[in-house]
Amino acid sequence: MSVTKGTTLGPYEILAHIGAGGMGDIWRARDKRIGRDVAIKVLPEAYAPGDERVRRFEQEARAAGALNHPGLVTIFDVGTVDGAPYIVMELLEGQTLRDAIGEVAPKPLPTRKMIDYAIQLASALAVAHEKGILHRDLKPENIIITPDGRVKILDFGLAKLAEEAKDRDQTGKHLTSTGMVVGTPGYMSPEQVRAKPLDYRTDIFSLGAVMYEMLSGRRAFDHDSAVETMNAVLSDEPPPLSSIAPDVPPALEAMVRHCMEKNPRERFQSARDLAFQLHLLPEFQHSRTDAFEPIAAPKRRLPYRAAIVALSLLALTGGGFALFHGTPGTPPHERRTYKQLTSGDAAAAFPTLSPDGKTFAFVSDASGNLDIYQQRVDGRVPTNLTADSPADDSEPAFSPDGSKIAFRSERDGGGIFVMGATGESVRRVTDFGHNPSWSPDGNRIVISTAALELRPQAHRVDGELWIVDTRSGQKHLLYKLDHPSPALGDALQPSWSPHGKRIAFWGVTESAQRDLWTIDPDAPQPAQTIVRATTDSAVEWNPVWAPDGKSLYFGSDRDGTMNLWRVAIDEATGATSGDAEPLTLPTSFSCNFSFSQQGDMVYTTIARSYRLLAFPLNAVAGKIDAPRPLFGGSEEIFSFEPSPDGRSIAFTTSGSQEDLFVGNADGTRLRQLTNDAARDRGVTWSRDGKTLYFYSNRDGSYQLWSIHEDGSSLAAVTDPADLRRSGAPGIYYPNASPDGRTLAAQTPSSAVLVHLDRPMGQRVETIGDKIIRLQWSPDGKRIAGVAERPDAKSIVVYSLQTRRWETVAERGTTPMWLPDSRHLAFFDKQNIGVVDLDSKVVTTTPFKPPSNVEPENSQTTHVSSDGRTLFLRQTLERDDVWLVRFGASRDSPADR
Repeated sequence: MSVTKGTTLGPYEILAHIGAGGMGDIWRARDKRIGRDVAIKVLPEAYAPGDERVRRFEQEARAAGALNHPGLVTIFDVGTVDGAPYIVMELLEGQTLRDAIGEVAPKPLPTRKMIDYAIQLASALAVAHEKGILHRDLKPENIIITPDGRVKILDFGLAKLAEEAKDRDQTGKHLTSTGMVVGTPGYMSPEQVRAKPLDYRTDIFSLGAVMYEMLSGRRAFDHDSAVETMNAVLSDEPPPLSSIAPDVPPALEAMVRHCMEKNPRERFQSARDLAFQLHLLPEFQHSRTDAFEPIAAPKRRLPYRAAIVALSLLALTGGGFALFHGTPGTPPHERRTYKQLTSGDAAAAFPTLSPDGKTFAFVSDASGNLDIYQQRVDGRVPTNLTADSPADDSEPAFSPDGSKIAFRSERDGGGIFVMGATGESVRRVTDFGHNPSWSPDGNRIVISTAALELRPQAHRVDGELWIVDTRSGQKHLLYKLDHPSPALGDALQPSWSPHGKRIAFWGVTESAQRDLWTIDPDAPQPAQTIVRATTDSAVEWNPVWAPDGKSLYFGSDRDGTMNLWRVAIDEATGATSGDAEPLTLPTSFSCNFSFSQQGDMVYTTIARSYRLLAFPLNAVAGKIDAPRPLFGGSEEIFSFEPSPDGRSIAFTTSGSQEDLFVGNADGTRLRQLTNDAARDRGVTWSRDGKTLYFYSNRDGSYQLWSIHEDGSSLAAVTDPADLRRSGAPGIYYPNASPDGRTLAAQTPSSAVLVHLDRPMGQRVETIGDKIIRLQWSPDGKRIAGVAERPDAKSIVVYSLQTRRWETVAERGTTPMWLPDSRHLAFFDKQNIGVVDLDSKVVTTTPFKPPSNVEPENSQTTHVSSDGRTLFLRQTLERDDVWLVRFGASRDSPADR
């Protein structure tokens, strides 16, 4: 069909022609269902349905639709009208990288800006590669720079699914088979020019060519004809950047050369490795005679390949190398040296650095359970300090003199213990508590009653602070939850200041904000000394004091990664001064910060990916078979739920953006329903499968919202009047009744019903105290939930007939109804239980899930509506401990 202004493609009205992409014309259109402007790429009608280009166009939709990353264009929908296939994507404002460089009079970009763009591009490609997708046509025309400085990769029209590379289509051809050249001359890799089979390293070559052009203003391979250009790719080297742009740092030039090695085995082996190295470069002062002396001697430069290999070995094998700090707002004389301290398959987390900086303790599961290990900073062999106990031991903290370690242990019922620095003389200090922090005199520790979640966004347990005398065992409550100010939250991860004057902590307010506070530990009325250290929309957590007490370091996602920040602070009063400044570490997620008295710091880097698993289930018979994987990726699946018919799965993501998605249960046809700064969480289906309910802060406070399965009709379900009526700061985790008229939900203090057939502002009805994990029975007559008692969690059921709650299992979490509405399944430690609500008989079956699966998290655990499938989320994680040394200057006596 002919597409012009005013044409309608399904629900989309064409507004204007934008331009042409690699595979078709691009139009601005309006989604009439929700009033959103989008971009639509339409394949020209001259292409027949069986055309190779049509197949590649459809492949673009499959490839790009499976991706979710801020650096990749978002695909909303795909369709076909009158034989014309089209893709609906987000409408981007900004200019192409080609426009930024210039076509007629090209000019190089500033080095720092180029590094920023390259990091974003490499990170986005890493996400695509980890999902098995190549781009194969990366070039400045396919990169958009938005007004806020973000880059977006467009046009996966030449992308292929790596898993399909060995599968032939019905014509017997490969889309990437030998003899078929696809790409743009000058940006294609040598193997691409030769039409050889491709892998992820072909995109790295193309990115190297783009980086070269950003730095020099010239194309790396540029000749009069395509044939000459491709021959140059095969046999020529681009002119050295140093001859075109003398200010380009040699280490950066070496990286670009490393990307464009002719042999793919000699390039960076992953885009994530490249992004890691680029993250380090902004820390240098970009001069040719200072920071780069180790890899660029004044008289004779090392070969590019040798330079990059040396740099990589120093960074990644434990040698460390000096990084001159160049982050905006950070003193330019400060430099850093990084060193990886742990490696291998076992997880390594919760590091604590000894006061003299020579040893560190950390937690690992190498022995089969969590133990505390100690290792020399300059060594590679750790010693297990808690091998004497089969219980999990975690959260170590060195005493100020380095002679003792306080830690959390699950032995003998759990609590805080103290042992000698080499593991001797273990003794109990308390029977509760987490994350101990020592007072400067080494006589007291401060602890929180709440355990730390894997991620700060998931924290839901109220925490209080206690101070314990390690000699006498005497303890007193420092910070309690019934404090007078509703703006204050609970308290986690306390950190005692170096001169003992204040304790820093973080917590979650009633409005679900995560911020930092400090408190005077010795004041007669400590609640009156509480001072807020941060107050913004970002997640702030994990506070630690600088050794001199003049700064507070903390974790924050202010820049889209979970990284290190600091703010100047008065230790005596808790008053902060100036804006917080980033001290970006070379990782997308860092935590567990710990300083030595000399100012060295250890921390944990965490790389995670997520996938959903489906277990065949017969809960009544107590049988669970081996799982099959569904889908997942590097974007965190915060919550999910299968549709009533089992054909689709809705889920929300977490990270820099929290959005709502729907995909087929086999992982295909992924659709993004929301795409904005709001935090969309806790998704659930209506029983007819047409509507999704979730909670979101898109109007300021957390309210319940609904949206149709096709992404239309986004609407608020509750409003501030409902909150005032219920006396709650927010409403969370909806669950729809079978008749579609009512939602069960929770507030911080109560279980509620939300009556959808009542006027807005009069919908919320309180039905009990704090009951969580609410689930409707299939017949709609009862609601199951979890009651949190001081000693345990129990399974309770609410009857709509009697209007009363009843305990049906003394211990358990995650209630899941079976189809008959008579049996209720739940988890209890390493067992799955089933209670018969008629006889009240509980049967249990041992269930040992795969590693890194949380069956007791109701947002990541579900049973299908027919009761035959158990869905669980698996977290695949790699944790390592790193050391960073902060120096004064190269000429300083303190320099190392």
